[in-house]
Amino acid sequence: MPWVKRSHESYRFYWIIAGIASVMAGVLAGYSWWGDTASVVTIVEQQLTRSQAQVRVLEKRVKALEAKLGMDDAESASTAKAY
Repeated sequence: MPWVKRSHESYRFYWIIAGIASVMAGVLAGYSWWGDTASVVTIVEQQLTRSQAQVRVLEKRVKALEAKLGMDDAESASTAKAY
């Protein structure tokens, strides 16, 4: 019936509330899922930093051994860097 005026304001209010609630639920879910991943990334970065430091120490030791053995610079220049 076209002469009956319907109220759309109440439905619009529910849609706004539903939208805000879904955004909040998405943010909370994102923190719960990605928070664990972020903490693992930090641990892996720390382990990688330690490993790189160990590789640098070993490279220095190899260079010292090469110098003791009297190896040429041409031979030692071909060694690969690990970092």
